[in-house]
Amino acid sequence: MDEPGAITEADERHARRAGRWIRFAFYPAAAVLAAVLLLGREQAAGAPVTTKYGATTQGRVFKLGLDKQGRVAAFDTELVALCPNGHTITMPWSPAEREGVPFRRDGDDLRVAERGDGWEQELDASTEGGGLSGTMKLVVHVTPKTRAPFDCVSKHLRFSVRG
Repeated sequence: MDEPGAITEADERHARRAGRWIRFAFYPAAAVLAAVLLLGREQAAGAPVTTKYGATTQGRVFKLGLDKQGRVAAFDTELVALCPNGHTITMPWSPAEREGVPFRRDGDDLRVAERGDGWEQELDASTEGGGLSGTMKLVVHVTPKTRAPFDCVSKHLRFSVRG
């Protein structure tokens, strides 16, 4: 006589059969999902192999690094932020996608943003014929010990690199 709640051979057969059906449905669905994710994701740009030069509206050099497919892989420039008291703060900016800085692409549009302890840098640009143009922004958060905190900001900063 079977104990109440005991697992029978029929229960084991049903469990094995259910496990097979779950594997039969799960593995193909997982493979399709992985393929969609891998094919739909744009690959990160490779190492810069071509360098082009442009300028910012602050009179600074904007050095653009393109990979072998012509995608923006890195750039190098300086941004100047103006403080409310008239002082300026200059910061270099040299992000490279291969070094983990996210370059967000949407067709011809490119967005790059980095934040650190007390500063933010952003680029919003469009690629055109092998070049790049757009706007950048630097914000430096200043927290003096004897006064209220304030921000130093680069306003209306544009740049252009021709193709």
